[in-house]
Amino acid sequence: MAVKMVAPGCEFYPEGETEVLTLFDLQIPGSTERMHRERAAWQEHSEIEALDSDHFVLIIRAGWCIRLAA
Repeated sequence: MAVKMVAPGCEFYPEGETEVLTLFDLQIPGSTERMHRERAAWQEHSEIEALDSDHFVLIIRAGWCIRLAA
């Protein structure tokens, strides 16, 4: 069964509050270290949420990048 993914319209995203979500499967070798490196790079602009014991999401609040570019 094919699944069609459709991006939500622009009105779904609040202006200047863009987030990037990256899913990490910690069962894959090296993914834990990569997740922590990415978190350290984004520092206070990111957080990690657990989905279950093996899957985590790195949330990067990138709205500040847009403000810097303006």
